[in-house]
Amino acid sequence: MKMQDIKQEVFSLTCTTNTQQLKKERPDLTQGRDLRYKEQWVEIQRKVKRLQEQGQDMSLEDIEQSEQMLKNSLFEIGHIAGLSNDQIEIHWQRIKLASQFGDVHIEEL
Repeated sequence: MKMQDIKQEVFSLTCTTNTQQLKKERPDLTQGRDLRYKEQWVEIQRKVKRLQEQGQDMSLEDIEQSEQMLKNSLFEIGHIAGLSNDQIEIHWQRIKLASQFGDVHIEEL
């Protein structure tokens, strides 16, 4: 398979249109790679396919949307519980910090 064909498949699988967009939206796939070489594109292609098979392939946009939905839900619940926006924002920042060090479970919220 030619490098251009592999690149086009990667773009298709990641819903991107070019290398610049792929680097911006999917640094998890491109960081530390020299994209001038076919072998790097083959590795990206394999990784994307493996992630999709495992149901773990999410774009940066998907992650940001999920984060926003979670934040909105937290604010709704916080208001129901009688918390102020400032109190809810403090909880949100704590959750974001905790998520950097491990999984955050809905029960903890």
